Amino acid sequence: MTVAYTDFAAFNQNAFDSFVKSNTAAAEGVEKLTKHLVDYSSKSVEDAVAASKKLSSVKTPVEFIQLQMKLAQDSFEALVSESKKVSDLTTSIVKDVTAPISERFQFAGAAPTKSSKKAA
Repeated sequence: MTVAYTDFAAFNQNAFDSFVKSNTAAAEGVEKLTKHLVDYSSKSVEDAVAASKKLSSVKTPVEFIQLQMKLAQDSFEALVSESKKVSDLTTSIVKDVTAPISERFQFAGAAPTKSSKKAA
């Protein structure tokens, strides 16, 4: 009975360690994602200020419309690019967060097999 209790306690300690690793990865991931979004937000504000300066310096309505269309196209392309970056970053974070827990579930699935072999 002592061996079973020791195995059970070790298994629970390893499971707890896995959840701690997972939570640490989640906190680091949220920090990384937040920093990335804050950087993008400040860049967007800078781009908006530059765009408004460009728009205020045009001389004709045709020039205004052409510039506005170019700025809209550039803004859309930047948004698509940024969406891909955020998606990749989020995917990476989710993989980092779930890796320790996935390893524990794989180990837990193999644990009954090991103990049944010991009993035999």
